[in-house]
Amino acid sequence: ILPNGIDLGNGRNEIINHAGIYQIAENVGVVYEVGEYGQTSDDSNRQVHEWLFHHMDESPLHKLCCASSISTKQINDYLDENGKDSALQVDAIHGMTPLHMLSM
Repeated sequence: ILPNGIDLGNGRNEIINHAGIYQIAENVGVVYEVGEYGQTSDDSNRQVHEWLFHHMDESPLHKLCCASSISTKQINDYLDENGKDSALQVDAIHGMTPLHMLSM
């Protein structure tokens, strides 16, 4: 499902620029630098990639719950090690609990 107002003729840029995660990244100063012909620089791509990979490092249970291969054993092991209250934490970037992440 695409956000409203996207011109599919300009697909890639429109989809990326209107994605929620891109808007979050932009709010913290991480953006694609687009050249004259619409291509992004290698440095810019690397910066966005690194941010995407690490932006949830301060919320490890959230990051774990975003993994497509997550299992109930991994969640239970994390909760056993870090306490059940860690499941109630709201991350500062998305405003979500780990259970929100599981439902996505």
